[in-house]
Amino acid sequence: MCANTSSGAEVPTGLEIAEIFRRFSGELSALSAEQAKAIKDIVDCRTAALGGHVHQCDHCGHVQDLYNSCCNRHCPKCQSLKQVKWIEERRKDLLPVEYFHVVFTIPSALHPLFHFNQRACYNLLFAAVKETLLEVASNSTFLEARIGLTAVLHTWTQNILFHPHIHCIVPGGGLNREGTKWTSCKEGYFLPVKILSTVFRGKLLGKLERALKKGKVRLPGKDPFALLREATNTSWVVFSKPPFAGPDQVLRYLGRYTQRIAISNNRLVSLNGRQVTYKWKDRADGDKQKLATVDAAELIRRFLMHVLPHGFMRIRHYGLLANAVHKDLIPLCRKLLAAEGKHDHTAEDDSEPETWQQVMTRLTGIDMTLCPECRHGHLIKKETIQPSKWSLPGRAASP
Repeated sequence: MCANTSSGAEVPTGLEIAEIFRRFSGELSALSAEQAKAIKDIVDCRTAALGGHVHQCDHCGHVQDLYNSCCNRHCPKCQSLKQVKWIEERRKDLLPVEYFHVVFTIPSALHPLFHFNQRACYNLLFAAVKETLLEVASNSTFLEARIGLTAVLHTWTQNILFHPHIHCIVPGGGLNREGTKWTSCKEGYFLPVKILSTVFRGKLLGKLERALKKGKVRLPGKDPFALLREATNTSWVVFSKPPFAGPDQVLRYLGRYTQRIAISNNRLVSLNGRQVTYKWKDRADGDKQKLATVDAAELIRRFLMHVLPHGFMRIRHYGLLANAVHKDLIPLCRKLLAAEGKHDHTAEDDSEPETWQQVMTRLTGIDMTLCPECRHGHLIKKETIQPSKWSLPGRAASP
């Protein structure tokens, strides 16, 4: 955590989103309940406000206070463990086939409609993506198979601006209609992106139009149907990246993308007065890393645009990977693939379940229990630290 500084001093490396929130979030008003909670959770994360435990090294006796995490899905400091746990869960469903990364984006004309109706429009976006992939894949002209996919909603650009899009990780093939054979796609090629773009555009615009007519989606002060007409005459982008190089790359990529937030602490460079400088990749310039500087309040405003509605599921599984059927269909897929000589080396085994610390060590090489003082012993929990009250500047203390 960064030390407090005077308003004109520069905060160097080690800057965190929490520090910016702590100093400047009191300037913002008209926050939603979700946004206010995200600010408070991020500020309180791993501080005395949430309580914690006193740990002592079993070798050198070093004593250290470790405070609890907020576990808010928008918090930059709470994603590593979630990523590890999520990767382990997905490992059980991984198949010994090529995997493809397909991205569905919407034209900017629709951004105002999506921003004002986030829950409704995000749900329609998920539905359009799911139906597009499942229907095109099942068409006899293309794959003619029942596929599975994991879809992840992102709502930001590298400059933290509003840009809803969905990343899909898709196995390269699926079950035939009878469920008796695995049908593989062509090596290195999944489905035609032009067909996907056309079908996706028709499905999403149709869903938005029906939702507008029923009053489920609205946009005060503007003609939302004019936005649909503008979007109809705009190029829609769906692109498919080359297949992943093996199951380990799929898992790493999945973990990185599913637990990503609008901006992480490691992208922050400095805070000079009110000016925050951060790193970003310019996609239009060969992914070159560049620096951008914005006012602290503007950075917070941009960050809060990407706080999702309460209870909204930003990661969803469809087809063979749907929650209701994957426990039956994934073993069937493995069996059919094994008959073709494709054996799964990532399936769940019968060994004793690992603790989260053991999983973290195996996947990252970081031993979370290692004593930072002697680097030999391990920290053992000794006593509990009760939460203390904490309040943001200009805000009431939490009850």
